[in-house]
Amino acid sequence: METGVGYPSVFVVDAPQRNVPFVPPVPKGRKKWQHAQLLLWVFMLLMLIGLMVQGYFLLSFRKELTKATTQGGAEAPTYEKIVQGERPPKEKPAAHLTLGALINTAENGALLWEDKKGLAFLQDMGYKDGVLIFNQSGHYYIYSKLLLGDSRCPSASQMVIHEICKRTSRYPREIVLLTNKILTCNLQNTPGWRHNSFLAGMVHLEENEEVFVKVSHKQMVRVGDDTRSYFGTFMI
Repeated sequence: METGVGYPSVFVVDAPQRNVPFVPPVPKGRKKWQHAQLLLWVFMLLMLIGLMVQGYFLLSFRKELTKATTQGGAEAPTYEKIVQGERPPKEKPAAHLTLGALINTAENGALLWEDKKGLAFLQDMGYKDGVLIFNQSGHYYIYSKLLLGDSRCPSASQMVIHEICKRTSRYPREIVLLTNKILTCNLQNTPGWRHNSFLAGMVHLEENEEVFVKVSHKQMVRVGDDTRSYFGTFMI
């Protein structure tokens, strides 16, 4: 017969730890730097998203513009092709004017152009006294090139202003659409100077609105063949 033997209860008590490692708090400056890095990454991400959205809209606009200019199976006309004698599609208004042998201006200062001979033509548009008259509303590409120069340089440089202007019944004064300012004789002690001034852009024009070219010093416009100075437009 076994006799019951009592055993004392055993308790394990951890001894007090010594030399506990000290964990320093994160410096405030480091937290600020981490926040700044986070904000920088967020800003760069937003910029990247913005560039992607902008590229998408530009690509969409380019596709729509290409589609609009190639309807009917015809390639969109450019001013280079018009100058070379090719004609844009007949269903769209267009014009290409050239300078004659003499440089003349109308009462309002508009340059007078040749509208029938050589490379010049009018297609579903009007012309009178240097002014192109638009018979249809729409978006138009307008352009003008002037060959400027002089056989001698004046004692002081002059500013030649080349402009494409619009006249409309809805506004009492002419409106400048495009402008270019050319400083004559940039180089001193030279016998003469020459400069090509070119203006081009897309604008929206209403029916019966008028567009013309002005130059501040008409005596500096050089005459020559049909490709040196011209003025034109075509509907997009």
